[in-house]
Amino acid sequence: MIFHAYYTGVPADAVDRFVDAQELGRLISVGEDGTPHVGLYPFVRSEGAVDLHLVREDEVAVDLRARPRCVFEVDEVLGVIPSYWVHQEYGGSGTADHRTVIFECVATVLDDPAAVAAQQVRLMARYQPEGGFRAIRPDDPLYGGALRQLTAVRLAVQGVRTKFKLAQNRSPETRRKIIQLLRERGRPNDGRAAEALEATLP
Repeated sequence: MIFHAYYTGVPADAVDRFVDAQELGRLISVGEDGTPHVGLYPFVRSEGAVDLHLVREDEVAVDLRARPRCVFEVDEVLGVIPSYWVHQEYGGSGTADHRTVIFECVATVLDDPAAVAAQQVRLMARYQPEGGFRAIRPDDPLYGGALRQLTAVRLAVQGVRTKFKLAQNRSPETRRKIIQLLRERGRPNDGRAAEALEATLP
């Protein structure tokens, strides 16, 4: 992915709002033979870190124990823009709009059931704040077996790369045209795409 300046100048608070609105993220590790492995996981963030859990035998967990450098990525695919919305003849004007944030991380993997339970509490607070479950404790027989099969992964964020590709390389006039055409086309994500492009206008 190329990171042109006009796509990457996103305020930090906008990046935080975007990431925190996503329900799943991709964790990418590297296997012993150099093959990348990827998994899609729920997550919770704290200052400077991302927390998630894996089954201990998950290939990503195995990778991270040996090679803790990894990437955690969240994205939102907004839509494909036909070339003729921008230029009547040049096919190279076709594109795809999206918002993507890539965290470059170093992982710590913890098997201690107490650490896994504490992380599960934080995940449940994010994903199920209404409750409806018994308190998660490592000494509770209801949870003990599952907690011993999981590992808590903490990703210390070393760097962040952001790309919000929303036609910022086009003139305001062209962006307004694309916004109108998105709303007229009416695919499931087109309204959200139109709003995202509208936010880039001066």
